[in-house]
Amino acid sequence: MKLLQNRKYIALYILTVLIISASFYSYAPASAIYYPTNGWQRSAPEAQGMHSQPILDMMATIQKNGYNIQSVSIVRNGYLVLDVYTYPFKDGQKHDMYSVTKSVTSALIGIAIDKGYIKDVNQTITELFPNKNISNLDELKKTLTLKDLLMMASGLNCNDASANRWAGTIAMKKSKDWTQYTLNLPMAQAPGEYFHYCNGVSHLLSAIIQESSGMQTIDFAKKYLFAPLGIKDIEWAESPEGINNGFSGLRLQPQDMAKIGLLFLNQGKWENKQIMSAEWIKASTRPYIDGRWNGEDYGYQWWINPAGYYSAVGMYGQAIYVIPDKNLVAVFTSHILGKDMYISGTLLKEFIIPAIASSASLPPDPQAKARLDDFLAGIAKAPTQGMIWLSENQGVAKDGIFKRTGAPSFQFTYPVGSTKATLGLPSQIMRMKTPEGIIFTATIMTSGQFLL
Repeated sequence: MKLLQNRKYIALYILTVLIISASFYSYAPASAIYYPTNGWQRSAPEAQGMHSQPILDMMATIQKNGYNIQSVSIVRNGYLVLDVYTYPFKDGQKHDMYSVTKSVTSALIGIAIDKGYIKDVNQTITELFPNKNISNLDELKKTLTLKDLLMMASGLNCNDASANRWAGTIAMKKSKDWTQYTLNLPMAQAPGEYFHYCNGVSHLLSAIIQESSGMQTIDFAKKYLFAPLGIKDIEWAESPEGINNGFSGLRLQPQDMAKIGLLFLNQGKWENKQIMSAEWIKASTRPYIDGRWNGEDYGYQWWINPAGYYSAVGMYGQAIYVIPDKNLVAVFTSHILGKDMYISGTLLKEFIIPAIASSASLPPDPQAKARLDDFLAGIAKAPTQGMIWLSENQGVAKDGIFKRTGAPSFQFTYPVGSTKATLGLPSQIMRMKTPEGIIFTATIMTSGQFLL
């Protein structure tokens, strides 16, 4: 079902909370190959063979449906043709990548193999962790390889994924050593035969990088991946045993997420260096096993779409899409709960890909440019009414102050840059998330109520 039935210039009449750089509209056709190590070059969509109107329609759809998408970046032919940020999220602000972290960790495994730190994907966990005393080490577990870990087919009794309310992850996080906890899990079936999403398995990948290289994963990443790409603003959470979280916890700016997508699009080449082998990119982005999720297969910590593209996907709607035959990368950051969490995939298919009309530049379109300019004029400012949850008297957040006029009335300041989040309990009147990812709430309880 199409998300938007009527595309008649709806963007001319709506106000939204997006901020778009005016340089989005410069008409700069691709003239020479460049790499955005020190910053992206921007271009009008038509200069890169894309029509502006479908992109404008996508922005209108996001606003009309209230999707809490905080940024959208589109790269065509290496040029940034769209870079959108939802108020109060801003250009230059890092975002939680959640499970997009898994795909970055997989990329680092490839680099570690290229550099000779790891022999190959056929090494077993006993070879990769020679100093670990692994429990439940039966004949099945002895055959568990790095490849099995990469394609989420470890056979370990992980009891994870959303269907189990992430019970496996919760249990792992209660332990003092996530690596040892995961290695000690008993086997549920033979490795390599059955897809089972398991955050602990992805954490093992980070532990393997640290074990084999002697460097913490973030330091390995800075040296061999982030620094060559010009990525400098990095945060990466770590486990109690001092290993960077292999399945989540990496925070990057959206434009830096796009650099990772572009590296894969360019088959591992950046400037005059081969950052990652083309062979690894080919191996890690081919389908190995049915992921049983949204009709897609699974590669080495990448989701493989049968339409010919692949993606790194994270909780609440984070995504890096790489579409090789369209020479395109699209990045979304969001905070969306429920059924619309992965709406970015629908937006990609219904608006972004159809916007591509040619591999060459299109003629400038003055009418489309005028519509885009009008759209910019209407959306450049923050909403005058502020962020509203249940009603205005229940509470409004604006300019760093949350104010409630209903009984009981109160107000407090909050960190500038915090974003609106979906209410989680009936007693909550507001819920927000700071730029650092900290959730805070305001709750009204009647006598006798208590929080669980």
